[in-house]
Amino acid sequence: MKNYVIGGLICLLASLAIGIKPVQKMINEAMNHGTLKGVETCISYSNSELLSVDSVKATCVRAFQKQLYSDANTTGSAGPRYNQEIVSWGGYLENKVVDYVTTWVRISVSVYNEEGAKQEYLAETPIWIDPLGKKSFEVKLPDVGRKQFENNEFCGNVNSAPISCITWGVEEVMGLSI
Repeated sequence: MKNYVIGGLICLLASLAIGIKPVQKMINEAMNHGTLKGVETCISYSNSELLSVDSVKATCVRAFQKQLYSDANTTGSAGPRYNQEIVSWGGYLENKVVDYVTTWVRISVSVYNEEGAKQEYLAETPIWIDPLGKKSFEVKLPDVGRKQFENNEFCGNVNSAPISCITWGVEEVMGLSI
């Protein structure tokens, strides 16, 4: 009991010395990391006339999101997109869980040549997909030329060695529990 009283007095002194708001922010970060509640509280503490609401939201989401361990819960359909010489990967992603918001994904795109050699490209993007929701996305693929996708279809049979084809998948997912 004595330790709780001492801890409470230390917190009280810290709040008086540095202010209530910084102490509340520290407590929020410690208690609500990885949760939607943490982001909501962060946004309420971060009112600014100089920043847009979207900027504040993005900063709070980045600070509170956590890695989700089952990439199979975020799936979708996508393919290459071309804008002159810029190659990107786009389509839609679906969040298949009821208790998490998807906030960030890393996409992996693999191109196999005629000999079966694999060249992998990674791209990441912030995204907001509500539980059981769907969202379109598009990410630029760095150092990829349009020619690398020409005459390549999606790899079909998993049992055969991939040759002159493309595969893609969700490599990593981050999100917030609701």
